[in-house]
Amino acid sequence: MNFPQQRSERMNCPRCGAVMNYHADKALYFNEGDETRSTDSATGGFIEEIHACPNCGASASRPASN
Repeated sequence: MNFPQQRSERMNCPRCGAVMNYHADKALYFNEGDETRSTDSATGGFIEEIHACPNCGASASRPASN
């Protein structure tokens, strides 16, 4: 699985619109047929960026860019 070298553009909070803080990268794995997103063929998973809002406390995630 390829880990991103640098973060994507900043993410805005879906709840309040504030710029969110990057929190972590998380590797997600799925059994065949569980998920429609593209996966790394070698590992069967993908990397998701986790973000937290300093304004309202919400969290959100998105696929990491390579």
